[in-house]
Amino acid sequence: MAQKKKSSGSKSKTTKRKTNAKTKPRGKATRGGTSKRTSSRRKSTSRKTNRSKKPRQIRLEMTQKMLILGIGIVFLTAILVLSLLSPNQGQLTSGLSRLLMQLFGWGGVIVPLITGGIGLYLVLWGMDQSPKLPAYRVTGLALLFISFEALASFALVMMDNGLFDFWAVAEAGKGGGYLGGSIDYVLTESVGNWGAVFTLLLAATVGAILVSGVTRGDIGNFLKYGLRQPETDADAPDNGRTTPTRHPSVEELLQPPLPLDEPDTAAAAKPPPKPKTEPKRKGRGRKKEKPATDPAPTVPTPVFLGSKTSKAGNWKLPIMADMLELGTDNDPSGALIREQVEIIEHTLESFGAPATVIEINQGPTITQFGVEPSFLEMRSGKRTKVKVSKIAGLADDLALALHARSIRIQAPVPGKGYVGIEVPTPGKALVSLRDVMETKPFQKIKSPLRIGLGQDVGGQPIAADLAAMPHLLIAGATGSGKSVMVNSIIACLLLQNTPDQLKLVMVDPKRVELTGYNGIPHLAAPVVVEMDRVIGVLQWAMREMDSRYKMFADASARNISDFNKKARRNKSLEPLPYIVIIIDELADLMMLAPEETERGVTRLAQLARATGIHMVIATQRPSVDVVTGLIKANFPARIAFAVASGTDSRVILDTTGAERLLGQGDMLYQSPDAAAPVRSQGCFVSDGELHKIIEYWRSARRFNLIPAEESVIPKAEIKPPTTESPTQPVAAPVVNIAPSPAPEEQEAPTVAVTAVTPPPRPKPKPPAKKSAKKKEPPKQQPLWEALQEMEQSPPQYDDELMPEAIALVRQLNKASTSLLQRRFRIGYTRAARMIDAMEEMGIIGPPTGTSKAREVYPAPEETAENPPKAKSEE
Repeated sequence: MAQKKKSSGSKSKTTKRKTNAKTKPRGKATRGGTSKRTSSRRKSTSRKTNRSKKPRQIRLEMTQKMLILGIGIVFLTAILVLSLLSPNQGQLTSGLSRLLMQLFGWGGVIVPLITGGIGLYLVLWGMDQSPKLPAYRVTGLALLFISFEALASFALVMMDNGLFDFWAVAEAGKGGGYLGGSIDYVLTESVGNWGAVFTLLLAATVGAILVSGVTRGDIGNFLKYGLRQPETDADAPDNGRTTPTRHPSVEELLQPPLPLDEPDTAAAAKPPPKPKTEPKRKGRGRKKEKPATDPAPTVPTPVFLGSKTSKAGNWKLPIMADMLELGTDNDPSGALIREQVEIIEHTLESFGAPATVIEINQGPTITQFGVEPSFLEMRSGKRTKVKVSKIAGLADDLALALHARSIRIQAPVPGKGYVGIEVPTPGKALVSLRDVMETKPFQKIKSPLRIGLGQDVGGQPIAADLAAMPHLLIAGATGSGKSVMVNSIIACLLLQNTPDQLKLVMVDPKRVELTGYNGIPHLAAPVVVEMDRVIGVLQWAMREMDSRYKMFADASARNISDFNKKARRNKSLEPLPYIVIIIDELADLMMLAPEETERGVTRLAQLARATGIHMVIATQRPSVDVVTGLIKANFPARIAFAVASGTDSRVILDTTGAERLLGQGDMLYQSPDAAAPVRSQGCFVSDGELHKIIEYWRSARRFNLIPAEESVIPKAEIKPPTTESPTQPVAAPVVNIAPSPAPEEQEAPTVAVTAVTPPPRPKPKPPAKKSAKKKEPPKQQPLWEALQEMEQSPPQYDDELMPEAIALVRQLNKASTSLLQRRFRIGYTRAARMIDAMEEMGIIGPPTGTSKAREVYPAPEETAENPPKAKSEE
């Protein structure tokens, strides 16, 4: 038996093994496919999960909810009107009318009108032409209705033998119903009969004031004039206005624009203003117009009256209102902005990035929509916020949905809690220079070099101080507004500074933009138009910078402002003018002499700030070989107009965005203290406005050319008239630049006086003991004469080995860099510099192009009979 049990146990083991063996091949066979059990289980689980999901709730927008509620209230109003007016009433309508009359009494007739108005307001709430009803008017209407109800019940009770049975009157559906009766009951029990009457009359008066909007001034005018209108009503809007509102908010978009100024400025804003018909201004007279008798048919002769007068001469600043005109406003539509808001929110939600517009900034060129990212609901039930990068990547999709030419997304806006979507505005506003210069942000900058740049996306003015920048780089494609910005900066400087306070050095290789400024007294030299003379301008500026630093050291001054303060207290010193170097095209200079240009611009940008020398450089080719790393590192203030690609935008601003600008003054301004560039619309100055400013200063220059005995300038500065063109400007060119005459329309006087030369700059006087041997204090000379004297005098070099090197070259009758290296044991750079210096001095000839040494010219004392003796090198 035991054996049988063992055998049976062994059989059971074998059967288990067989079953396992049988099941294994099935498992192998089902690896490649899906078994029925697993598929059925998966299907069953998927069905369970689908069944377990809750049905999706229907979400209505606020406009849809208001529309449904408004339609329901209008329907209820119709039932109330039928219940009151219909002769054949049913049980529902008769009961409703009886309830209405008992609750409100005689006011039950007014209740359907109130409910109908509320219903219509809710229906029109989501539409563009929805009426605006302030809360205080609603409060006034409620006070009028309640006071009417209470007074009606009180009057009816008083006529009924004074029993004061308010509830019997309400039960009969007369007076003010239960509403008026309850109010009367409370008031009579608390303040008595007459107190209740006065309280109700006061409530009615307050309600009437709130509804009508009557002010204390209106009541005073009514008591004073009665029903007659005062004569000064037409001037009331102008008297209460302080500053013109350039760009209204979204709530005020449908309102008509207010007048921008008084009648004189309104007349100046017209295209062809007539100077003789303008109203008089305070401080302006007619007597000063007589000396200006020059025939000028196109431009009126300016009157030399201004707010400031120079102490060194008779320079007077022009009146800004006479030179510049006001800009124009765009006419934004509230319906269009609401439509754009809906399109933006719908487009972002359709692409899986829901967001809400929380702020709208209306600018002169674009409208910025502040979008706050919303939350996304995940399958697990968690809520995650939409990434900013996802919204930034939908710029092209938003442009397609809004039918916009270009859209720029700033994600996020610095200092704000939203993403800025900048959409072009259909009606473009014109931002004039006068609009910016008359604002408080511009007036707050107390600096002679303050400039107006434009308006940002919110319509706020952008002003800056060129002395604090301290240099400005402007770049953009052709026609983007770069040259207009340069002219705007020049016009802003000319309107605020006299020639004694500011000197301009202009470089215009294109001979188009800046040549019209020839002849104004602010120029230190005529506008430089030839490329081979521009390096001399930079060299002169560097020498002037070094000279000013020496003067600052002698006077113990830190910068030009400190030096000028000491000069006002010390008569031996005279204030120094600021110098602004304006280069209209940097690319041409970099093509001609890249190393010299980069070296000069970089050195001036690094060191010239304290001396009052500043640069404004513009280029239309913002590439890495033009705007190099050294130049860009020393120009923290930059303006980028529309460019062709994002690469050019990175060269200017180190970030993209300029490739999406619209052109025509649309720009990105990177200030030195800002984290990100600010989009704005640049100031516009027309050719007519520039012509007025230039003609004013040319006439002022001719006006200040007085005889020598009455001149405030020293006699040494007065030069006899030249035999060249009589209209030649007084300032001089740089480095071998021949004098260039001013435009032909100028008329120069018979006596040529250098009235535009900067004032002399003497050093502090030495002690009286050395008065016999004291040196003349150095004087600030004009750029022409300084460079001409520099050309006539032999050049001076600081290298101490220079005399020995010249003697060696003349002794050996040959010159080479390797010769100086071997003899003086110096490096190649120093030896090559000495060879170049000797070539400039005219001692040796140019390089021969071979390995031979250069030719040595004979000295002036050497003749053909006594040639120099050449000695061997060894």
